[in-house]
Amino acid sequence: MGRKTLSSRHEFLFLYDIKMGNPNGDPDENRPRVLPDGTHYVTDVRLKRFARDFIKARGAPILVDNIEGRTTNLTGRVVDYLRKNNQMGANGKELVNILLDAFIDARLFGSSFAFKAEEVKDESARKEKWEPVPKTMTGAVQLNMGEVLHRAEEVDIHGTSIFASAQEKAQGTFTTYFALRYALIGFSGVANEHSAKISRMSDDDYEYLLKAMWHGVRTSGNTRTKVGQIPHLLIDIKYNQGDEFQFGRLHDYVKMIASNGKKEKECASPKDYNLDLSLLIERLEGQKDRIETVCYAKSSDIQFTENLPTDWEVFDVESLPNKETTTGE
Repeated sequence: MGRKTLSSRHEFLFLYDIKMGNPNGDPDENRPRVLPDGTHYVTDVRLKRFARDFIKARGAPILVDNIEGRTTNLTGRVVDYLRKNNQMGANGKELVNILLDAFIDARLFGSSFAFKAEEVKDESARKEKWEPVPKTMTGAVQLNMGEVLHRAEEVDIHGTSIFASAQEKAQGTFTTYFALRYALIGFSGVANEHSAKISRMSDDDYEYLLKAMWHGVRTSGNTRTKVGQIPHLLIDIKYNQGDEFQFGRLHDYVKMIASNGKKEKECASPKDYNLDLSLLIERLEGQKDRIETVCYAKSSDIQFTENLPTDWEVFDVESLPNKETTTGE
């Protein structure tokens, strides 16, 4: 029996903030990423990493991962899984289906299945001739690049790291950390029901992704580029089944309006601005005949320029699935 896949198209908007931190980290000298016009952005890879790390922390296997704390290539990850589950002989479409059933991030984001036996240290594994069908799979969920929704202030934080020398004397090393004083970041994305039939992504998978993004940002590790980030707004639009429509780039319909006499660059928390969703609400109202539901989750800190529509439903972002619901049929 096949997996029941995404029943209709979805589109989402996700906003979170960061204070005195770098939302994207490397590679630009560990500086926040910035476009020529001064707009800061965050790659989709970072948001996917938040979701993957949260799912993994709750005990479910993920495909883009590491083994015993060390980064491994895709082939090594697959070989490790197949060996542990006595499925080394799987091949073709069967092999791909095994991996899709096992790894929720493959169902969500797709993957290349270009396995190379020569990349595996185990001699017996090198003898396998894997020919996955298909070799590349487009993910059912596609994310836009995230953008800081306002002008943000870059800061250079200077410090000193102290290490004990062999003579037990303190030795200082000067450090510089590049950050944004405050940034409200907007991401948007689309979950396509046709691609979901190929990647076997279900409605439950998609719902878990939304929750994993929310919680992944909030509980995202202990490095300076990951801590201090708080989710503030998640909106999910479910279109009518069979309707071939989506807006795209929902974060273009959101504005941050500085308040209390602040300028955009002076904003340091949600109390310094209001979120204007009027254009988004107008766009959704104009296409209401195509939309089945609009659901949302929000933090208690975020403030709006106007009340949210009464027909929007509250999304229970705190209710999380068990590990068993993320794998298997």
